[in-house]
Amino acid sequence: MLDLIDSHCHLDFDAFESDRAQVVARAQGLGIHQIVIPGVEAENWPRIETICHYHPQLHPCYGLHPYLAEQHSDDDIRKLRDWLAAHECVAVGECGLDYRKQQADRQVQMKYFAAQLDIAQAANKPVVIHSVRATSDVIDAIKAYPGLRGMIHSFSGSFEQAIELIKLGFYISLGGAVTYQNAKKIRATAAKLPLSCLLLETDAPDQPDAAHQDQRNEPAYLVNVLACLSELRNESAEHIAEHTTANARELFGI
Repeated sequence: MLDLIDSHCHLDFDAFESDRAQVVARAQGLGIHQIVIPGVEAENWPRIETICHYHPQLHPCYGLHPYLAEQHSDDDIRKLRDWLAAHECVAVGECGLDYRKQQADRQVQMKYFAAQLDIAQAANKPVVIHSVRATSDVIDAIKAYPGLRGMIHSFSGSFEQAIELIKLGFYISLGGAVTYQNAKKIRATAAKLPLSCLLLETDAPDQPDAAHQDQRNEPAYLVNVLACLSELRNESAEHIAEHTTANARELFGI
């Protein structure tokens, strides 16, 4: 039996409200024994805490997602600082930058991103970073926080950027995107990066693998990401699982 960790999965979302226990059980049955649950907005943090209490194999993060930056407030930063002081978690996030069209103003995003990097460093917690078309700015932001560690979830930058992030103390997390034949850049990057810096994730219910395109994603499908990486890297699934799981345990203290 494989021993896997889904390093990024939104099991608190409404998409899992009707069958969350069954979803967790399916994952467990395939060897996904631990799942990290990132937060996206202040009102969801109590729900994440409750779900992780009910399912001990789930591990909470708390943060403010850039997609919702226009809805966050300065008070949410204070709430995050206070929440972390009173509640256990494995990381701060999901925070970061998203430069796709129709996203929030970049300066507003950076304001909340930098504030959460401040909080993570002060709390001595790793940070879970969302980065879409913004890898250069994410790297520049991280450089202002020596010693800060974390993961770049669903990495989409270049090989060279991945190496720079690794040198800064960050893990590169790979998900369903690598299973698509036309995702040539990330597949080439995934094939070359050292196993010592890789994590696996689903980002469920979003970003399903190629076998479940346009369907609800779930943590059980992490085995498809693993199988794809095994083929891309010409390494056994067991070998990749051993290293990526050890990486996740080291980063999150699981």
